[in-house]
Amino acid sequence: MKLHLIKTFAVIGFLFLTNSTNVFGQVYKLKSTSLSSRHKINDSKWSSWSDAEEASVLITFDETNDRITIYSKVTQIYDIAEYEGKTTDEDGDDIFSYYCIDKDGVRCRVRWLKLNSQNGRMQMYVYYSDLNWLYNVYLLD
Repeated sequence: MKLHLIKTFAVIGFLFLTNSTNVFGQVYKLKSTSLSSRHKINDSKWSSWSDAEEASVLITFDETNDRITIYSKVTQIYDIAEYEGKTTDEDGDDIFSYYCIDKDGVRCRVRWLKLNSQNGRMQMYVYYSDLNWLYNVYLLD
């Protein structure tokens, strides 16, 4: 009887531990207000950032599935391969960097910026080797 009870608790404990990431993982929903981009001109020079264009798109950051999705005209999906860490720049702005693979298997980097120097305004950058874009975003409830 004791052995059966111990096995039952062990199974319940194992199930709780293996499913605990699902309980604590979150999906953050953000909305963009504008979009800007730049492209690589040659090996060492980039164009200037384009003027910000109005862009109201939903963006989700799914911690449970390590995925960032941008619901623009063409849905962009970025699987997170590695969290590269948080840094703080000289202005006190926080930068969270992720090494990602897009749905076509192309490597890129996604960075979230919390601009503490600008009342906590938020931006999301997507960096490819020849093209970058940024969304100004805010967190949805």
